[in-house]
Amino acid sequence: MKKLLKKIKWSDLRILIMLGAVMFLYSFSNDRNTHRNLKGVEIVFKGEETHFVTSGDVSDIVRHQSGTVTAQDRTTIDLNTLEKSVLQNKLIKAAEVYLTIDGVMKVEVNQKKAIGRVVGEQESYYLDENGTKMPLSTNYAERVILVEGRIKSETQEQLKQMLEFINADEFLKQEITGISIQPGEVIYLKSRVNKFQILFGSFNEMERKLLNYKAFIQYAIEEKIEIDSYKKINLKFTQQVVCSK
Repeated sequence: MKKLLKKIKWSDLRILIMLGAVMFLYSFSNDRNTHRNLKGVEIVFKGEETHFVTSGDVSDIVRHQSGTVTAQDRTTIDLNTLEKSVLQNKLIKAAEVYLTIDGVMKVEVNQKKAIGRVVGEQESYYLDENGTKMPLSTNYAERVILVEGRIKSETQEQLKQMLEFINADEFLKQEITGISIQPGEVIYLKSRVNKFQILFGSFNEMERKLLNYKAFIQYAIEEKIEIDSYKKINLKFTQQVVCSK
């Protein structure tokens, strides 16, 4: 026994004691932090769209699902369930909920982007980037192209592509304010500036017809052609633009 004690260096023993003390203090501190009440909630909006949903809207969801956050500790918060509750808001595209080291609940939110607004007798709603329905917001009204008429499921994807093409072109985005889908899938466009009727026809060759219209308007502006006297612009024929008075 004496030989064994001699082999043990006091420096090694001190190191072991210090390591034990550090581990105890860390465990004690970690346990205290785990059961310490959270400091609050921080709402962070990410992405381009930040208007449809407010911090108050998200805070209400958190409060409804989890109660007063500052009255709870880390062990009582179900982050997964809370995240799902935030995503139930149809204006929200993605959400991530997590706790920071200093005890703050962070809720990161990405809002959906509206590319058009459908105006109907029964209901009005936005179309999002996927071409699916998106409810109107009580906080903000997005200035997007208005779509009137019945939208069939088989042409919904084509409508989405048409809206995307117009929105991606700065000239067309400023020029075209409305799309009207008449019975028989006959489409009319509405100009922001000009009063003439724009017969677009079907969704077929939509990009070609939109570019034809853009070229026609730009040519009329450059050549200072008076186009106010025209009552109708026909874009159905992809090789030409037909104007009638």
